[in-house]
Amino acid sequence: MIAITEQLIHDHLSKAIECARNESNTKLVSVVKKVRPIDPLIFYANGYRQFCKERFFWRDPNQQYTFVGLGRAYTLSSKEGSARFFDTEKQWKRFKKDILYTNNVKFPNGTGPLLFGGFSFDPYQKKDSYWTDFSNSKFVIPSVLYTEADGNGYLSINIKVSGEDNIQDHLKHIEELEGLLINQEYDGSSYSSPLLLTKEEIDVQRFTKNVQNATSLIQQEKIEKVVLARQLKATFTEAISTEYVIQRLLREQPTSYTFIFENENQHFVGASPERLVQKEGDYVFSTCLAGSIKRGKTRKEDALLGDELLNDQKNLIEHDVVVHMIKEAMDAYCMEVEIPMQPTLYKTKHIQHLYTPVRGKIKKGVTLFSLLKELHPTPALGGYPQKESLSIIRKLEPFDRGWYAAPIGWIDINGNGEFIVGIRSGVIERQQAMLFAGCGIVADSTPESEYEETTIKFNPMLSALGGIASGPY
Repeated sequence: MIAITEQLIHDHLSKAIECARNESNTKLVSVVKKVRPIDPLIFYANGYRQFCKERFFWRDPNQQYTFVGLGRAYTLSSKEGSARFFDTEKQWKRFKKDILYTNNVKFPNGTGPLLFGGFSFDPYQKKDSYWTDFSNSKFVIPSVLYTEADGNGYLSINIKVSGEDNIQDHLKHIEELEGLLINQEYDGSSYSSPLLLTKEEIDVQRFTKNVQNATSLIQQEKIEKVVLARQLKATFTEAISTEYVIQRLLREQPTSYTFIFENENQHFVGASPERLVQKEGDYVFSTCLAGSIKRGKTRKEDALLGDELLNDQKNLIEHDVVVHMIKEAMDAYCMEVEIPMQPTLYKTKHIQHLYTPVRGKIKKGVTLFSLLKELHPTPALGGYPQKESLSIIRKLEPFDRGWYAAPIGWIDINGNGEFIVGIRSGVIERQQAMLFAGCGIVADSTPESEYEETTIKFNPMLSALGGIASGPY
């Protein structure tokens, strides 16, 4: 449906309406057109008036895919706990079987009825008010999707139809939505950061005590590693513009995944450096990202810090735990797994990490959702062993992580997609932003070093919000 004509659109809608009439059921039909590429941020901004609080944005660091979703043609959500991955996949399969109308149409990857959303980190944590708009699993199929892939632009329009619909009404609606591509002027300077009023690091003493308690448990060999997080609340003079935040993240964090998921009151936004899993046909890719150090103020200092990280036993042990767990999980679902022997460095604006990529060829029947269930949470986000570390997090952390450090991403109708972990992130609600940062605790961790590490990890979001000055060179 790339070179689609108006007649083909008419025929596709007409058959969908007929199908809905015959089955006495509402159908969702997708129309995909290849379009002249537009700046995705402009398209996101163009959707403000009609779709404010119902938008999402995604860009991977290689710019393989950029998505801007506007509106909600269909929503899948789950209140299940540990079964939230299975329940979401079951709903997705039911949707494709009973509700989606395609008439054997083939969609290019990343277009059409694409599903975007995420999961909670731990459904058994006590819920906090700033996660009210986020269920244990929440995914949307947008009314309008702009996809940029390998330099090409695609517009997907997803429409609910019933057997009584007038096809001309839908054709007029499609024409109106295509108008979002016309305005290509975007004055980024019109979006600015409101003034920062307060910046509150929440319960630092509790965090340092948690680090001490965790290291004690590790030294007693109760666990090998646990990841502990803390919060920072930033309050501004007026409501925070999501356009402004995305614009800053795209400019300042080009080596990270930029994402936002808007809701009625709360928006989850961030720039995560860490892929959890990507699926392309029969191949899957994951990332081991654990062990970190700050960036240097000069290139020489930065290189010295990188060498220090590559040879630091504490960070190498922390990284190796993640590599071991992800390899085990991939071995269970793949016929072959490729993984380098030694980590390299992965650098973002404010911090550099130990990095090991993983590639595997999946077994028949393996889906993204089954991989997500197996991988989440990795030792980089929860700890090791998984069950014991989650129990410790529930006892020690006095807040709900919500979607922080949890899978967020997309899957298309062909089964391809990608999920990252929602770190370097925060929840925006009007003029406030609640930010999260975590660190891996091992036997020789100290409260001082872990406090410093989490302080560095707050910087990407603080900078994007306008709460700090620019970072290193």
